[in-house]
Amino acid sequence: MSVFNPTGALISIGGAILYTVGGLNPQRLAFSSEARFPAHPIPAGIAYQATGLGEQSLSIEARTFPHVMGGLDAYAVLEAHHKSQSTVPVIRLKGNFMGLVSGLYVIQSLETDEEKLHPFDGVGRIVDVNIGLLKMPDSFGSSGGIISGFGALL
Repeated sequence: MSVFNPTGALISIGGAILYTVGGLNPQRLAFSSEARFPAHPIPAGIAYQATGLGEQSLSIEARTFPHVMGGLDAYAVLEAHHKSQSTVPVIRLKGNFMGLVSGLYVIQSLETDEEKLHPFDGVGRIVDVNIGLLKMPDSFGSSGGIISGFGALL
């Protein structure tokens, strides 16, 4: 088994798979959520009313060394999902082949930073990617929304 074979926990964003060893390597995950509680003045003070969850977002920072570990194929799939504004499932996989379905997301933002361009192909030796994901409502799939898989990109 080579040291560059994909092993360990994985993240699947639609058809793009982020590996912890080899390929596009997730470095940092950040989840953000808000809940709405509008205030209403009443004679006894202020009353708050829970009106549900607001926007939920997931931010993933990933890095690859494409000349050694690859990873640009996963970036190409992310870019295709982003450009087509696809709704894709996000799954966090575990080492024991079990996964946690995080829900349906759209890629709201996709940023790339290349460092130390290689003289032969012009691709950065270090490629950092920031993926901004916006969670769709749980009822999205049942309301006729289109969910894209890997096949929709081909």
